[in-house]
Amino acid sequence: MTVATFWDWALRQYAREPTQALLLTLQSQADLVILEALFAAWLSTEGRRLEHHDVAAMRDTTGTWIDNVVLPLRAVREQWKGDATKEDARRHLLQLEVEAERHLAELMWVSTESLRSAAQDDMTREMLTAETVEHAAARMNVNMLTLSGFEHGKFAAEREQLVALLLEST
Repeated sequence: MTVATFWDWALRQYAREPTQALLLTLQSQADLVILEALFAAWLSTEGRRLEHHDVAAMRDTTGTWIDNVVLPLRAVREQWKGDATKEDARRHLLQLEVEAERHLAELMWVSTESLRSAAQDDMTREMLTAETVEHAAARMNVNMLTLSGFEHGKFAAEREQLVALLLEST
């Protein structure tokens, strides 16, 4: 398995309108890093449990890239929203932002190699059936709770809604 497996899954999830809208809301209100949330969800579908130390290690690897590349690109693109004279430049910034997010996925992938190579828990994506959806939702919720924005029960209803949307399409 390669990072492309996750990246393709993340793009499919983000392309779904109710999921995209909720992720963007959480990005603006909870400072959620969308790709981190999607990665946590994907890991759970692969039978991986994300721990706080895994997120800390991931953030050690990705933090500078997020803070110095991804967020500034997004900020400028958002600042230019609605300015017709900068529409071409905004489209170019969006392309750069997607490339930056793709590199972020690679950084997350590398930083979690030991987690991904460890033994899986007793459920894999292929086993998602009516009897195991509750288990999958619980694991995905646990993975999401390790992310900043969801700690201490913040945005619990939105997190549960996101988990339901992601499981629906997995």
